[in-house]
Amino acid sequence: MLEENLDPSDEPSGTLFVNDIDRIDCALFDPSIGIVGQSWFVDVEITGSLDENGFVYDFSHLKKLVKAVLKNSLDHALLIPIMSTHVHYQESNQGEIWNLKAKTKLTGACSDWEYKCPKGAVYPVRTIKVTKEVLEQECAKLIRHRLPPTIQRVAVNLRPESSKATDAFFRYTHGITNHEGLCQRLFHGHRSRIEVEVAGERRHDLEQFIAHDIFGSIVHVASLNQVIESSVELQPRKKAKEIFPVRLSFEGSLGHYEACVPSNRLFLVAEETSIEFIARELAVLIAEKTQLQSGIRVRCFEGIGKGAVAEL
Repeated sequence: MLEENLDPSDEPSGTLFVNDIDRIDCALFDPSIGIVGQSWFVDVEITGSLDENGFVYDFSHLKKLVKAVLKNSLDHALLIPIMSTHVHYQESNQGEIWNLKAKTKLTGACSDWEYKCPKGAVYPVRTIKVTKEVLEQECAKLIRHRLPPTIQRVAVNLRPESSKATDAFFRYTHGITNHEGLCQRLFHGHRSRIEVEVAGERRHDLEQFIAHDIFGSIVHVASLNQVIESSVELQPRKKAKEIFPVRLSFEGSLGHYEACVPSNRLFLVAEETSIEFIARELAVLIAEKTQLQSGIRVRCFEGIGKGAVAEL
């Protein structure tokens, strides 16, 4: 837990905490990986002078403040380390253009990403690499600046969902074309769990198959109607054998979105990129692999504690 401190007061003080005060679903650019989805619980702790009621700060007011701060900054945004030499930015008539270059440490392979988006879809972080610790400090500063001077210290802890050794997680990004809110942002993301049952039996092997063999643990989900340019014909649920750039684009209520994504990081669905459609596509994949037409149940999460169920 990283914190933002001010000089302590001589007045009586106290500390309060709120665990799981909010949750963040976002995407971040890592120069050693590319663009990845992430989800965190948010815990907050503040220290300050006690008021006439013996309060440091009202719990309900703190919850509203933190939720508003996160919604207008990190949540459902792409977090980019603007001090990195792998990041290049320019303004456009429609908003912003970000050119990002990633180089995988294990293979040495490079991948180019481009993102054209309305202002606000990217949250720039003054660092060479976005880490949990950097973001905890960033959140603490954002929250502290909106609290009264009686508050001397703010600490934020970003916590991933706990898991068992058998759980299958994947990190994905997407943008929902017709969404009226922030989910339309082409690069926002989640760290998600998947559960598969076949004939009433939990199948951890099929969960790992989806998370690792199909998604490669990290993936961008797009729909066919978002694809505007590709060197080969693309089909839903079909992986390209070669790596080539795929250009995506759509108009949202908040503005124009366009991106260039490496084909090996892309999973295409036939219709929309909502969790309901993703779960349905995964159920079809399980049916194809098991050669069964019924008794299949896929429970696919969208971040923490929410998601969709598809059954065949």
